[in-house]
Amino acid sequence: MQISQVAVVGAGTMGASITVALVGAGLKVLLKETEQSFLDRGLANVDRFLAGKVKKGLLSESEAAAQRTLIEPVLDFSRFAEADFVIEAAPEALNIKREIFEQLDQWCNVDAILATNTSSLSISQIANFTRRADKVVGMHFFNPAHIMKLVEVIPGLETSHDTVKTTLELGASLGKLSVRVEECASFLVNRLLGRYMNESLYTLQDGRASVDEIDKAAQDFAMPIGPLALRDMNGADIGLAVANFNYLEYGERFAVPAVLPLMVAQNLLGAKTQAGFYTYDTETRKRQGVNPALTPLLASIKADSDATGKKSAKDIAVLPAFDGAQLFLPMINEAFLVMQERICQPEDLDPALMAGLGMRRGPLAMAAEIGLKDCLTLLENRFAAGEERFRPAPLLKRFVFAGRTSVI
Repeated sequence: MQISQVAVVGAGTMGASITVALVGAGLKVLLKETEQSFLDRGLANVDRFLAGKVKKGLLSESEAAAQRTLIEPVLDFSRFAEADFVIEAAPEALNIKREIFEQLDQWCNVDAILATNTSSLSISQIANFTRRADKVVGMHFFNPAHIMKLVEVIPGLETSHDTVKTTLELGASLGKLSVRVEECASFLVNRLLGRYMNESLYTLQDGRASVDEIDKAAQDFAMPIGPLALRDMNGADIGLAVANFNYLEYGERFAVPAVLPLMVAQNLLGAKTQAGFYTYDTETRKRQGVNPALTPLLASIKADSDATGKKSAKDIAVLPAFDGAQLFLPMINEAFLVMQERICQPEDLDPALMAGLGMRRGPLAMAAEIGLKDCLTLLENRFAAGEERFRPAPLLKRFVFAGRTSVI
């Protein structure tokens, strides 16, 4: 399918960023918002993103100006019949998605593909809001979309092969790693990220390492930014919503660490409230030291844990000394569960995590480096100590039983 005109619904930060990615590939874009003020704000973001590319030497002034002319702002759907492909980038609320997709189904050409940039909602459910479920697909960009190199393409239950193929090709034409991911809660990258983010919180509240030690260990091992600094950047409130969603979908291995809801209750949301795991300068928002308010909060968690017998000092003492690899064990285990469920092709898993999160190596490479047998032993020891989140994936056991030393 030839795509020359794309429409983007929603001119928020993500919608504006997706628009910049599209015009960077020479595509014309209809950028829609519900109010002129929202549209003006979105176009200002587009201009800022383009200016940033000029400043970095990625575009000349004339190239940026030419790309800007490819964008036509609109406040209604009347011109959407011109679009070959639509990307919805509205807030993550099912009622909002429903209203938009019902309108898209009415206004768009019958051959147009309708994509949603949702990071968690069901593609099959969204597709059912239309009379063209075969032409509805997930197209999950990573923020900022004009910079990050991954696009997850998620078919719903009724999505056609041609729709998936066209969407994968569109993602690739934008210079992205375009990976097919089968439908599941949080899809691929955010699902695995959730296990790692939770583990950093458990490590902190169990007293096994400090905020600084956790973030440094993660950066030294594989990540461009530590998990607690990342949580502050994204917001503890958003993190809690995602963690609760994953727990409801996947159960006990995604159980929410106690520290996260307590931080939200105390408005320790991160950079946006100038206090989270770290404190932040009120004017520059630059990170300062570790937040001293964490000390009594963590003490209250330990007191509650001791009182209920959930975790004793002896339990902590018998665990191996903390190192960065331990933060990634749940992510590695989840990677084997993902392969077991055939969520993606095994060869796509590490590249997707590296492109989506900026990791220097993915969980399957980590597993081979640690040793599959040693990974299994570490997981079994933690599981035997009563930690359900370390229950070993059956597929990992099968690889070890078969004498495999790597996945690919």
